[in-house]
Amino acid sequence: MRAVEKRLSIKTFVPDADISSPEKERSVDNISQNEITEKLQEIDRKLTNLEKTTHETHVIDIDSIKSQLSYIENRISKLEKHNEITIGKIKVPIEFSGLAATIVMFATGYLIYSNHWNIIRSSYYPILVGILFGAVVIGKFIITNRK
Repeated sequence: MRAVEKRLSIKTFVPDADISSPEKERSVDNISQNEITEKLQEIDRKLTNLEKTTHETHVIDIDSIKSQLSYIENRISKLEKHNEITIGKIKVPIEFSGLAATIVMFATGYLIYSNHWNIIRSSYYPILVGILFGAVVIGKFIITNRK
């Protein structure tokens, strides 16, 4: 029995009335709620800033891609059109080096047919052919790079 009396005489821990009062709990809840609200607003500001930065980056990237695409399209059209001549309304592709080779072949054929081997064997004929091909290459270079 003594043990029971001793046990009943020990005071158990009872929290203070101030701590468990509803007013204190409300103020603690308000402080926590204010902290959470501030953190949420900060996160919202960061997300807004991130969205704005991402959008600006995408706009810049898209503009850069558009300018590169237009540059490539211009180069492609320039490459497609640099060997064309217009006859009336028809655009005809022409290769100047092939045209020069054709002229040389016809001239050589005519000289062989007319039995003028001395012209073909002379050093002037190959020099003339070389000058013709050099002029074609220079002309093609000038036409390609004029714009």
